[in-house]
Amino acid sequence: MKDPAPEISVERRKVCLIDDEESIREIYTIGLTAEGFDVVSAVDGKAGLLCIRSERPDIILLDLQMPVQDGFDVLNALSADKDISRIPVIILSNTDNEEAFRKAGSFSVAFFFVKSLVNPRKVAGAIREVFTR
Repeated sequence: MKDPAPEISVERRKVCLIDDEESIREIYTIGLTAEGFDVVSAVDGKAGLLCIRSERPDIILLDLQMPVQDGFDVLNALSADKDISRIPVIILSNTDNEEAFRKAGSFSVAFFFVKSLVNPRKVAGAIREVFTR
């Protein structure tokens, strides 16, 4: 039996995906768009912060290991800027050590997913959950 199509709302939620891997950006852009989200993306933390400030997304998907500025730099910048500090963040990273979990947990992170263990549909479900809390 096929899963029902995602509900299409009048207002589509905008997701900012910050990841240095082109294939991840492409897979998640396609998958999340199919799930009813608008997706903007950036290749590193510096470009991601510019994207967040210009696009004002509803939620951020953030990798931790990136060049230029990593995910923790982005989390620090988010928490220091009252204009963007309330945007929910979901970590989507292959960093799966306890120190990274603990460090990310010191910020307002809604979920922490290990990339290799999830897919766009599961992440879309988590995004929806964030907005129903």
